[in-house]
Amino acid sequence: MRQMTHRRPRRRRISSRIGEITLAMFGAMAAGLVVGLAVLTVDTKLLWPPPFKLGTIADARVVLGAVISGLITVAVFGLWMRTVVVGLMAAHFSPRTLLIFLEDRFQRNLLAFMAAGLVAVLVILLRMPTNEQTYAPLASMVLVVMIALAAMAGILLAIKHATRSLSLPELISRLAEDALDVLDRHPEARVELTEVPPPLAARRTVLAPGTGWVTGIDIDRIRKALPVGGAVHLRSRIGEFVTPRRPVALVSSTGIEVEEADFDAVAKAFTLARTRSPDMDLVFAVSQLVDVGTFALQTRADTSTAHEVMVHLEAVLEEIVCRGLPRLHDKDEDGRCVYDEAGWDAADLLQQCVERLREQASRDPEAARHLMHMLHRVREVAEGLDAFAVISEIECQVEMVRALAEANGMLPQDRQRLEREAKAIINRDSTGHIGHT
Repeated sequence: MRQMTHRRPRRRRISSRIGEITLAMFGAMAAGLVVGLAVLTVDTKLLWPPPFKLGTIADARVVLGAVISGLITVAVFGLWMRTVVVGLMAAHFSPRTLLIFLEDRFQRNLLAFMAAGLVAVLVILLRMPTNEQTYAPLASMVLVVMIALAAMAGILLAIKHATRSLSLPELISRLAEDALDVLDRHPEARVELTEVPPPLAARRTVLAPGTGWVTGIDIDRIRKALPVGGAVHLRSRIGEFVTPRRPVALVSSTGIEVEEADFDAVAKAFTLARTRSPDMDLVFAVSQLVDVGTFALQTRADTSTAHEVMVHLEAVLEEIVCRGLPRLHDKDEDGRCVYDEAGWDAADLLQQCVERLREQASRDPEAARHLMHMLHRVREVAEGLDAFAVISEIECQVEMVRALAEANGMLPQDRQRLEREAKAIINRDSTGHIGHT
């Protein structure tokens, strides 16, 4: 029997990045308030009258006003520099990749510092004595000068950081590191299975709890929602887009007790989000790296950038093959089982990456050779681990690259070189190395 009850989509939650920015800004303003009040307390309790005369209150108010204007200018300048970087990078990357330049931790920290300094200066300005001819507080003026000097240093740091952001290898390396970080957080295997049994006699389909991207699956919650001896076969995986009509799981049991399962709990175990996030979605994190390569080959025939992408992608794929992507199988003492039939594996991920690169790479001899070299090295790793599914997928992709090179009219000499390298991958010799001409 198929479950037809449609659930409302979950309420959209604020992005974690927006939460980080908000928390940083409020924390910075609170710190600025505390620092401003503390310095004023030092002036009134310990340094009054001031041992050094730095002018009157009227002079101090002029300086404070200038510093406030300077802090606002520096904050605007930092945002403007980020806009310049995004504009310059628009010719090299897809719009989705450009979002990385806007999600900049340095920019957030710079704005937080400016907010803290602005609040501290405002507190000093508002809490100063009203007598214009009174001497200016010493500690407060020293703090304001230090904030002004730090703001000037912030301008230099913003320029330096923006210049570094224009480096294509820097961004590609960052994307590869982000993908490996997501791989580090991938859950380990709970139960090793060589074969998944078919669903039991009584079964019922569970539909998605709403519309969105699957960003997480709570296996413990699914298992606890089952009756004794029940089983769940997952029909969806992290990184897929689902709707309320999309099956995400199949609950089965040996008898009528399948109705005892908590179907709402099974559905709610699938966490949905409005947009994909590379923080937990390994496929999306790797896709961002591939985006740079495909965009470079499509719009500018930038084989240098494509080569940068392929060598970093090679390192990521090798690590994925070495670690593996274990399925989310689980089982408890009472016979409750969860079978992950839809999860990603290394062969799936390699297939998706190469399929997006091979069409454009096969049009350029150099890019095609770089792609062959990447596949060769990944195969070496797969052979050492007896990852036969990965080896089979690599051979399939090599054949398709060869066919595309011929269909795209690659020159005979270039195609002969490509053929030699392809044969070295499929028909490996004793050394396993690709010959270069």
